[in-house]
Amino acid sequence: IKIWSTLRHPNILQFLGANTLDEQPFIVMPYIPNTAREFLHREQEFDPVYILRDISLGLEYLHSRTICHGDLKGANVLVDHSNRALLCDFGLARVKADVTSRTVGMAENATTIVGSRHWMAPELFTGAPPSTRSDMYAFGMTVYELYADEDPLCYIRTHDFVELVCRQNLRPSRPTKIARLTDSMWDLATTCWTKRSSDRPTARKVHDVISHLITEVRRLRDLTLRYELIYPR
Repeated sequence: IKIWSTLRHPNILQFLGANTLDEQPFIVMPYIPNTAREFLHREQEFDPVYILRDISLGLEYLHSRTICHGDLKGANVLVDHSNRALLCDFGLARVKADVTSRTVGMAENATTIVGSRHWMAPELFTGAPPSTRSDMYAFGMTVYELYADEDPLCYIRTHDFVELVCRQNLRPSRPTKIARLTDSMWDLATTCWTKRSSDRPTARKVHDVISHLITEVRRLRDLTLRYELIYPR
């Protein structure tokens, strides 16, 4: 709470106050009813690239203050009335009700983990603490989640997860028939979820790449509109 109360950024959910003085503690924050996936369900013409840009901006701000989110996923991204994405629940992975907390792995090397396993970087399964680099792995998985509208690697059983993801380096396959998921965005996702954490891009680099993609999206949209004006159907 102390950390959250110091943060001021357009893409971070604002902390308004808290009560910790009695047996019913609570936190006060703006009411924003839609998670990223809920928003995309309702606004099906909205390109997820804009949400991902906002996520990268929020991460860049956190990382510049040596804060890692620790539980990045679509459910922890809210979208407000102006279509702006805001990060929430950062650094709260150990107290979230929907967190995976169980023994995962082979019998001879089982590990107790805390986190949302489908978005967790391989190093977290071996006891490494959450970091800015593990946030970027989760960002890559969130790219998949928002475009495919499903949890990444959701078909893998809990007891198979470490073997397939950490040891065999299994990652999501590219969804088919999703025109908005460009080659460049898919390449960015695969770079983010690479196994070696030092090879993952920073939040600033990701933001730069996405900003360029948005420029290209707008340019192609403008060209399409001009073509339709000149050659109406």
